[in-house]
Amino acid sequence: MDSNQSPSLLGRIARAIGTRPKVMAILAIVLIALGWLLLRGSDELSEAAYHQVERGEFLVVVTEGGQLEAVNEVVVRNEVDGDSRIIFIVPEGSYVEEGDLIVELDSAEAEEALKDQQISFETSRAAFVTAENDLEIMTSTVDSEVRAAELAVQFARMDLQKFEELDKDQQLRSAELTIDTSEESLKLAEEKFEWSKKLAEQGFETKSTVDRDGLEVSRGSKEVETARSTYAMLKDYELTKAEAEFESTLEEALRELERVKKQGESKIAQASADKNSAEATLKLNEDKLDKMREQLKSSKIYAPQSGLVVYAMSSSRFSSESMIEEGAQVRKRQELIKIPDTSRMKVTLKVHESHVGQVSVGLPAFVVLDSLPDERFRGEVTKVAILPDAQSRWGNPNMKVYSTEVTITDSLPDVKPGVSARADIVIANLQNVIKVPIQAVTTYRGNQVCYVKRLGGPEPVPVEIGMFNTSFIEIQKGLEEGQEVMLAPPVDEEIDLSGGVLQEGATDDLELPTERPEANSERSRPRGGGGGEGRQRGGADGGGRGGGADGERGGGRPEGGGGGDDRRAQMLKRFDKDGDGTLSDDERDAMRQSFQGGGGGGEGGGRGRGE
Repeated sequence: MDSNQSPSLLGRIARAIGTRPKVMAILAIVLIALGWLLLRGSDELSEAAYHQVERGEFLVVVTEGGQLEAVNEVVVRNEVDGDSRIIFIVPEGSYVEEGDLIVELDSAEAEEALKDQQISFETSRAAFVTAENDLEIMTSTVDSEVRAAELAVQFARMDLQKFEELDKDQQLRSAELTIDTSEESLKLAEEKFEWSKKLAEQGFETKSTVDRDGLEVSRGSKEVETARSTYAMLKDYELTKAEAEFESTLEEALRELERVKKQGESKIAQASADKNSAEATLKLNEDKLDKMREQLKSSKIYAPQSGLVVYAMSSSRFSSESMIEEGAQVRKRQELIKIPDTSRMKVTLKVHESHVGQVSVGLPAFVVLDSLPDERFRGEVTKVAILPDAQSRWGNPNMKVYSTEVTITDSLPDVKPGVSARADIVIANLQNVIKVPIQAVTTYRGNQVCYVKRLGGPEPVPVEIGMFNTSFIEIQKGLEEGQEVMLAPPVDEEIDLSGGVLQEGATDDLELPTERPEANSERSRPRGGGGGEGRQRGGADGGGRGGGADGERGGGRPEGGGGGDDRRAQMLKRFDKDGDGTLSDDERDAMRQSFQGGGGGGEGGGRGRGE
């Protein structure tokens, strides 16, 4: 309804009043009031649905929350093996001096183990001394045995040499002399016998003397034969045998020497191995004793530096570690206490993956502490994690955030670590640029457009966009200062909100199957409907399911994941009427009603069963 139609309406009301004064008067008043309300509402809606394009400063920031931590801090850990129980710990928040006792662990088991190990150490030390002495004794014994065997070889060689050079010839000469002597005796006996016979024939000798001389000849003859036989046996057998025996004795002595040396080496090697084993056992027991002494010493932990005591807490909500307190059971290498250096502080943030590409080391930042909301401190980005934080994905596997550290460069008042803080990381500070609310930009036939107010109605105007924050977006080309753009432009019906990877027309260069799967194939049978007639998925970013497997209800949540940040931005632009970058309850209801009226997906997806 416009102002040109008002006179004709009033004329008809006046004529109606003339025919039926009473009834028509009441009707006219109602119609006039209704028309006035409609005109006022239309003007207010028109004003609220458009935003005037302006030029000015445009600050692009990434805002995240975190907590205050020290840049440098000393972490005190439990160094006792196994599980230990805390029997004393200094109260959290206390200020300690270097060398103060801050934690004491139960050491009863460590003391008992130390006593047992002391006994094992003494036993192994005695065994080592014994093995060392045995090695010395065995070495000396083997040396004596080797020397005795070498002497036996030397004596055998001397005996053989003496036999070959002296005894052999001497015995032969002695045998030859015996032969010569016996032959001379025989010759004398024969001559005497002949003389006795002559004398006996002449009557000068008796017959008995002749017989005795004849017996001497016979004895001498036998002696000659015996001497010659002895010489032959000595030369052919006895001396050869004796030489072989001497040679054999020498060879046996040499072999015995080798045996004694080999046996000595084996005995020394065994004794040496026993000594080395005893030495290794002693060293092992000594190291174990030193370690147990260190373990007992580690049951009392002293402050490595002066500072504030902060109890360590696990960064994972699913950790099974006990809280740090007296009586708590702690494991080895578990963090017990942190003593931070409060001269330099930082804020640890979790930056969403949609913004981490803009954040880099060196960017300026501003930090506001929850305990000091009216003060702002300068800072600088000093670390951006390369990989997403694994601990943050336990609750939501699709949630990917990157640990980022902002070091505060301004002087801080007396604040303690652990204070909640918020940091604004300044990505860019654009000057004198055209900007519009982020929801004013939408997609029309594949192009980024803004709906500009014209006399004939809103008209899509192609634009080139630049940087954006949670509320505004930079327009590099396409709009001029002073124009009015729609805050809730219509969504292009050609936009695919299903979140599919392959779009129509993008599969021309792919080899895809052309045959339809069999209808009875278990694989080809759909398990969940597309969510009514429209297969589009709901949600501000196209992430809600329009009909899950076996009839799940579509999500339709504005923050549903999976459709991408571009679709989320598009839906935000469409339904964010006040331009604050978030959806209020009324705006969410309007979005749901829009989808229920034929937008597809969302909760209007129904319970598709895929049949």
